[in-house]
Amino acid sequence: MPDSILRKPGKLTDEEFEIIKSHTVRGGEILSAFKSLENVGEGALYHHERYDGKGYPEGKSGDDIPFIARMICVADSFDAMNSSRVYRKKLTGDRIVSEIENNKGKQFDPKIADVMLRLISEGRIIIEDKDD
Repeated sequence: MPDSILRKPGKLTDEEFEIIKSHTVRGGEILSAFKSLENVGEGALYHHERYDGKGYPEGKSGDDIPFIARMICVADSFDAMNSSRVYRKKLTGDRIVSEIENNKGKQFDPKIADVMLRLISEGRIIIEDKDD
């Protein structure tokens, strides 16, 4: 992905967003030959699908999204929320928990979201409310 898009502080154009969306296909292609972690290419390809079917690249929904991709979706979203970006500061722990909770069944597989929330509540995943 071009740095000019990744580091852009403002809203992406439709064209720029299409370029960003292509990372799932490219990642899937690159990782499809990776044998150490089963189905990691599928995980990369479909990790921006949404449980409710409103994601990309194919608009898959529910259990039609490979399990590994549903796990990566929650983990990748957590990482994005827990990191400062050019366009916003990292979210607070309470906000991250709220976003995961509110997006169960929409963006996230509810069972996987519940596992992430449990890991956070048990302190097995720690969210520090400090800037990066």
